[in-house]
Amino acid sequence: MKTTLIAAPVIFLVCIISVAQQTGGTVCVAARIDDPFWKEPATLPNGEINSHGLMVKIDKMPATAWPLRKGLELDGLDTAERHLLVILDSHGKPIEAVRFKFSEYKSTALCARYDGYQGIGLQEMGRRTPWCKCKAPR
Repeated sequence: MKTTLIAAPVIFLVCIISVAQQTGGTVCVAARIDDPFWKEPATLPNGEINSHGLMVKIDKMPATAWPLRKGLELDGLDTAERHLLVILDSHGKPIEAVRFKFSEYKSTALCARYDGYQGIGLQEMGRRTPWCKCKAPR
């Protein structure tokens, strides 16, 4: 009887913790080399990847250089809040921005891309976004 009284609250706490860990949203920024929407070749004649010095930023997170070879996973985003995804130029000035909420999508794992012509693309990660190569959602 005593073990049941102790085990029940422990199991309840474990369930609450696991649900709390699953509530964070993720945005995978497609690497420049994998993004098919850029209108120019990804690789320069010298073999380097050209990202034009772009940076990406979500909300108040620090700006991060655009990923070149591997997707950039930005996780731990609150799924109940509205977020601001900003594309910055090489000088840190905003080029384009989009506001989004995870509730507007069926998934909490989203894929972001940018090409300068079509603008920011934000969609659910899955088999229709093979250019987003961040790890699969948990």
